[in-house]
Amino acid sequence: MLGSLFDLVSKPFGLLMRGMYALTHNYIAAIFLFTLVCELLLIPFAIKQQKNQIKQASLGPRTAAIRKKYAGRNDNATKQKMQQEIMDMYQQEHFNPASGCGTLLIQFPIIILLYNIIRKPLTFISQLTDVDLSALAGRFGQGEGISAGAVDQIKLISDIRDNLSSLSTAQYPSLEGALIPQTQVGPFDLTKTPTLEFNPFDWLMLIPLVTLVVMIVSQKIMKRYTYQDPTMAEQQNGLSMKILEWAMPLFSVYIEFQFAAAIGIYWIFRSILQMVEKIVISKFYPLPKFTEQDYKEAERQANLSNKQKKRELKERDPNRPPVRSLHHIDDEEYLARHAADFAAENDGSSDGETNADENKPSDGQNDKKEKKEPPVPLKEDANTEFKKKK
Repeated sequence: MLGSLFDLVSKPFGLLMRGMYALTHNYIAAIFLFTLVCELLLIPFAIKQQKNQIKQASLGPRTAAIRKKYAGRNDNATKQKMQQEIMDMYQQEHFNPASGCGTLLIQFPIIILLYNIIRKPLTFISQLTDVDLSALAGRFGQGEGISAGAVDQIKLISDIRDNLSSLSTAQYPSLEGALIPQTQVGPFDLTKTPTLEFNPFDWLMLIPLVTLVVMIVSQKIMKRYTYQDPTMAEQQNGLSMKILEWAMPLFSVYIEFQFAAAIGIYWIFRSILQMVEKIVISKFYPLPKFTEQDYKEAERQANLSNKQKKRELKERDPNRPPVRSLHHIDDEEYLARHAADFAAENDGSSDGETNADENKPSDGQNDKKEKKEPPVPLKEDANTEFKKKK
């Protein structure tokens, strides 16, 4: 029941795979184009995951400062307090560290779906019925009465192509006009399972080896463009992490020696395209970089008390009105408010002084009247008055 539902959901992608093969008539090229289109459809999820890493990286200095504040104390109470402080900071900054996992969980069933299509070319490319698949598999040695879901369709392709003229469409109605893929590409028969044989040399053995190299290189490059907490970097470079880095590529190689070579071709293309996708997205959405000064400032902030943090936050508020001291009245503001009065008084004094000089007889003495100065600022008036009272 579940398998039938999964096949139903896979049909749109199956039609895509069928169209790619009809366009190229080359099984490897069809797998590449199919993988390319599917990775393009998954780009929005990759972008969302990158943005989540950018947000996490922007909080990196503060996270490192909190971890450093509790460094050297390994008791459970201290560890819980440290984790709680980090989670409080995430909540304050509206960051959910599990949101990236959600994106991966959405991609995971899609990846399985795509793998299902590669594994069942006779269902999605040739569009054979389950009844005919079971009958054909029983005829060519995969077991009488085998269910359609258990049929190794990639291996069955070569049997059908080699015996197509002897197969009756009356016995297998869905074979009539069916598009049977040509899986022989150069020395590679993608329906065969790779083996470790050197005499004669099995060319298919190169596919798992290429997969191993591509996956290791892909992991190294993607790690370079993925955010890593500096305080956790040393732990991730330990022996256990080295083992995990090799575990997945080696497991993939083992799987490829158990299944048809077409699966290995799909994994190679997918690893390459994911690596390119990660590099391109990182160029458009780069991770933030921080200096040593940024980490020191984060450490200083982490060691402040809540009262000090509130005070600094208030001081940094751009909408906060400036504080005016009663002991220092704004002199410049006072002078600016009375600038017109001062100019008029000075102009009047100058005109009167000029007329008086013209009418006064010259006696050799120069009794010029001084210009009227602006009034003393209020702060000086207040001080003077205070002194007089005293």
